[in-house]
Amino acid sequence: MSGNTWAGVRERVLRLAEHPAAETAFGARGHGFRLGPVMDEEQLRALETDLGTGLPAQYRSFLLQVGAGGAGPHYGLMTPVPGDGRWQWRGAGLASPAQPTTAEFAGRPFRPEALQRELDELEAQEPERADHPSEEAFRHAHKAWDARYEELYDAQEAGAVFLSAQGCGYTSLLVMTGPHRGTVWEDLRPMDRGISPTGHDFAQWYRNWLTRTEHELATELGRREGCA
Repeated sequence: MSGNTWAGVRERVLRLAEHPAAETAFGARGHGFRLGPVMDEEQLRALETDLGTGLPAQYRSFLLQVGAGGAGPHYGLMTPVPGDGRWQWRGAGLASPAQPTTAEFAGRPFRPEALQRELDELEAQEPERADHPSEEAFRHAHKAWDARYEELYDAQEAGAVFLSAQGCGYTSLLVMTGPHRGTVWEDLRPMDRGISPTGHDFAQWYRNWLTRTEHELATELGRREGCA
């Protein structure tokens, strides 16, 4: 996309807050079509220092030109904020935020597919009572297995930011590192569908949401006027 990717986007989003049908948009009650203040270069450099790498270009320009968080797909965008001496993404102003992500965690390698293979192998190795001489030995083995499973499960999220809660435990992730950097993935593990790519970069993902929402609200308003 061109350097004008975000031209007029902040204004378009804020206008939706005044739309007569605004409350009908999915997630609007959570973010109210509000946007946080834009960030400045000093803040972004501090965030990138904690991240250990530069922010994806489209997301970086969004933070500079549109807002740090707030209105966006699903229940709204998480906001990068300094806290306890370290930057992290939190659900500032959102009614249904995703879990916080530290910049240090988001700066790690992103490799959910490789870790899923490890998890699949580990699942096949789950301890069984019949293979252990006593109940105590079985509990000890299963505890160690559980700990390793949780470690791998949690590590699948590393290298990405929990950007937006979709509801029902599903989350949209923005990848920060590796070959998929700058793309949006979905964490659909609660329905056993793993972490998978949406096929969109951040700008496509956000602008598609905005255009779709404008169309849906215009359609809803037309329906209301037709019924009047």
